[in-house]
Amino acid sequence: MKNWADKIKKKIAFRRQSDLTDECVIDLDAIAEQLAIKTKAEASADNNLPQKNATSPDSAEREIQAYFSSRMTNINRIVNEGLCFRNTSITDTNLQDERALINNHTEHSKLAVKSLMAREFRALKQLKKELGDIEQEFQTFQKNNKLQRTAHYPDSQLLYFAIILLFWLLESAGNGYFFAEGSELGLLGGVGQAVIIAAINISIAFFLMGWIFRYKNHVSLWKKWLAYISLMVYLPCVFGFNLLVAHYREYFAVQPEDAGSLAVQRFIEAPLHLSEFNSWILFFMGLLFAVFAFIDGYKRDDAYPGYGKLHRRLLALNEEYDERRDDVVMQIEEVRHDFLRKLEEMKQAVLLKHTRLVHLVEDKQVFVAEYEHAMTNFHAAANALIYRYRDINRSRRKDAAPAYFEQDWRPNNEFTVRGAQDDIAVVEEQKQLFQDFPHYCQQRANEIEKLYVLFFQQLQSIDPDFKLNKTGASSVLNNA
Repeated sequence: MKNWADKIKKKIAFRRQSDLTDECVIDLDAIAEQLAIKTKAEASADNNLPQKNATSPDSAEREIQAYFSSRMTNINRIVNEGLCFRNTSITDTNLQDERALINNHTEHSKLAVKSLMAREFRALKQLKKELGDIEQEFQTFQKNNKLQRTAHYPDSQLLYFAIILLFWLLESAGNGYFFAEGSELGLLGGVGQAVIIAAINISIAFFLMGWIFRYKNHVSLWKKWLAYISLMVYLPCVFGFNLLVAHYREYFAVQPEDAGSLAVQRFIEAPLHLSEFNSWILFFMGLLFAVFAFIDGYKRDDAYPGYGKLHRRLLALNEEYDERRDDVVMQIEEVRHDFLRKLEEMKQAVLLKHTRLVHLVEDKQVFVAEYEHAMTNFHAAANALIYRYRDINRSRRKDAAPAYFEQDWRPNNEFTVRGAQDDIAVVEEQKQLFQDFPHYCQQRANEIEKLYVLFFQQLQSIDPDFKLNKTGASSVLNNA
């Protein structure tokens, strides 16, 4: 008898458990007890079975063979399923896919940069042309009007309009108080007329005279004279208007229906004849608010007419150009940074993928070795139990044992393993791709960097005064 029990290999300490690990456990004594080998061997021997001239195993041996054939068939199925899964994983772990992704990402980023340059540079050139035109207009304006200083005006006219609104409300309230005496609705009725009077008094001073009187600073002599003449005309007009309002107030209190015609008649006959103190207060209050409105309107813009407005147009267009240019630069930077970030992520993904491929191949090799180890052990275990059965049978029987008792058992099934080939060629190919990957990534990055440099070169051809920040300038110089 061959000592098949000694041929059973000791359990290998594999790195990790697989689907085969639990199925490959062999306990000869437990199997012998499960199959009742001793009992069946003794029972057969007592009846001198199998007969000495028998050429094929009896039912007890066939049961042992069937048991191990079944288990070997099972682990063969498991190994084929496991190899199918592992081979699929190895095939899917292809670094060529990452190269294709990077190439697609590069082309997408290049297209984004080129389309951005084509679209935005047209707009920037147009804005730059408009900016150049208005700068020329501004310089011509300064030259023609002999201006050496910069324009001086408030950052916002909101305060001046708020002040004039406050004046209007205060004068309306004051007028309303004085007109309330002749209104059936009291203060509410007086305010209705007071609002209109205050609006006329203040708006002419603020909008018209505040603008006209700036022409006193004009380089043209006739425009200067026109400003002073306008002031000379305005002063008696505002004086007369507020005096007429005071007369109207006196008649409004006693004869509201005819107050207008009576006030005009009194104003023509005796303009300074006001009989009530409140009328004089109303008169001086109107003059005071007109003066305040005139000063407020004069100071709400540069003292030289048209200078502040032109300067604001220049600043607004300059600001619009700077914002548009900076926005384009920011968009280009975002495309570039996004590309480099994704490229770095793909580098890490390739490293992980290559490491995973190595682990998958190693795992497959261990898996196949475990299977081969298990099949050898099952074959040895089956023969060990068969010979145990035969030895017990031989020791108890009275006649000679059959000749086949000296023959080893071999399974009738052919256990085929599909996909157990080594993956050296795959690993070598992927290893070469992995080693070439940094250079490939650098080539793709250089394509984006060249566009990045080209962008700033074209931008500086449009705007020679544009300066990059230190980080951007360093990047452009390094890639130029």
